Formats: sequence, structure tokens, C-alpha cells
Amino acid sequence: MSTPNVTTVKDGPLPVLPSLLGQPFDLVGGVPLVAGLPVLTSPCSNCYVTGIQIDMEFADGRSANMDSGIMLHHLVLIQPGLPDTTCGASTPLGILGQRFFASGNERTPGVLPPGFGYHLGSGPLLAVFDIMNMSSSPQLVWLVATVSWLPDTTPGIKPVTPVWLDENNCSNSTYAIPAGPTNRVWTWTSTIAGRVVTAGGHVHDGGVETILTDQTSGQHLCTSQAGYATLPAYMGSVESMTTCSHDRLGTVRAGDLLALDTFYNSPTAKTDVMGIMIAYVYQTNDLTEGTEDPAAMGPASPPGTPPGGMNGMGGMGGMGGMG
Repeated sequence: MSTPNVTTVKDGPLPVLPSLLGQPFDLVGGVPLVAGLPVLTSPCSNCYVTGIQIDMEFADGRSANMDSGIMLHHLVLIQPGLPDTTCGASTPLGILGQRFFASGNERTPGVLPPGFGYHLGSGPLLAVFDIMNMSSSPQLVWLVATVSWLPDTTPGIKPVTPVWLDENNCSNSTYAIPAGPTNRVWTWTSTIAGRVVTAGGHVHDGGVETILTDQTSGQHLCTSQAGYATLPAYMGSVESMTTCSHDRLGTVRAGDLLALDTFYNSPTAKTDVMGIMIAYVYQTNDLTEGTEDPAAMGPASPPGTPPGGMNGMGGMGGMGGMG
């Protein structure tokens, strides 16, 4: 198997104004009705992306995070000209193109199994992002992407299709929860068939996990769990989401009902949480190829309890994100 190239691209500087009267300032990019979607630097042209890691940095290269009073609420990458799998072209999101990657403040890396890749063409990439400044000083930051990729002339690469699953899909992705344990379920009838090879989720603070299942076949495809309170830079906020990656996490047929379960256990009621998972599917009618992932074959783990002190904001990560 060919060794991927690794390219790091930086976009910025992005000036973020200070908080006002205790309210964070949001630098929101990608409002089509105002200024059009920003264009971010593509890491490669006519290539297969095999992995990606997002970061946000200051001018001196330091990672910009909660301990500096700033957070990457979300960054969504869109490839125009391609259909979004779960939002039709008549929707405000679907008309922009195909949502293929996203990251938030947890910045969990996403890696496809060997032999698989997401194809990028030669055109520009569109972006939607939200950067929040909680400090009393203006800040300059850069968005940084470290991407592994192979030329699309590389033989044997299997192309994947991103499938965006979202508790409030084709909208702003947010919904309200009461205090205490909650579970919300969103379903989508698949329009494609193939092998699910990678999946990763996103929740806000107070979130426990997202679980993806095929209700038609009874398959558990992936559980993506939130991590808290091990890295000082995150100050107790969501700092990671586990991801699933294997050459056959499970299979899906056109017409199957996929279910996204999102679990929260928040100490307070909230109006703007999210529950998202992006799955990457190698479209094929031969569903017997590959090997079963033992971790995906068993039942989902029971939801746990996130630590207290959640600040009500969170990022998103994996090869997945927010819409």
C-alpha cells in the first residue's frame, strides 16, 4: 500500500473581537446571504484524503483553546458540486454541496482504514465556521489542517461517501434538553448500499455518546463516546470523541433505517445541544467483503455520566461534524 503524503495548510489570520458584557463574541463565517461562504485552502487536488487533524493556532504556533479564552465551536468543510447524502439540493445546506468533514473544539483526528479515501477534485472548498472568544481581549487565530492524502491515480483506493446524521439535520443542528439523563433518536432511510468503514460523533458539554445502528438489520455500527477532564487546555469541556474505523464496521442497504441515538446527562437544562455522527460508506453491492469489526458486533455500551462543571459549550470531532 502506498504511503500517504502529509500536507499542513493554514488559513488566517482570523480576528476575533473580545467578549462583551460577559457574552462571548462569535466570529461566524459562511453566511451566504451576507458575504458568501469563505474558501479555505485545499490540501491537495485530484486526490484521496485518508486522514485529517484540525487545530486552531496563534501566530507563534501555540494551540488556541479554552485555557486562552477561545474555542473552535465548529468548522464544516463542503465540496461544492456534489450532492449531500442526507440533505437534498432544495435545502439551504444541500444546495451548497457535500458536507464531508467537520471539527470542533475537541479536534479528534479522523483516519480512514488503509485502502480507503475521500476524493477531492480540483475546485475550491467551501467552509462554515464559528470561533468563540470568551476573553476580554481581541485575538488573532489561524485554522490549521494536517491532512494525509494520495493522488487519485493511486491504484486500488476505494472511495467513500460521507453520510451526515444529525438530530436536527438540514437545519442548525441544535435542540433543547432538560436536566438529567436524556436520549433523542433521529432516523434516516438509506439511499445507498455499502460497507460502513468509519464513523465519529459530536456532542456538546453534558453529552455522553452517540450510537449508530441499522434498525432494519439490527446491526450496531458505532458508539462514539465523549471524553472529559484529562487535558488542562480544555478546562473540563469536551476534549475528545471516540471514533470507529475498520474495513467493515457493518453494512447498509438502500431502504434500511439508520438510527442515531444521542445521550446526554446534563446538570442543567439547555437549549442548544447537538447530536451528530458522520459515517463513511464504501458504496458497493458486495456486502461480504472485508472483515467484521469485533468492537462493532457487540451491544452498545451503557451511557455514563460526564463530570460536573460543564460550561455549556462543546466542539465536534472525528471525520465528522456539524451542519
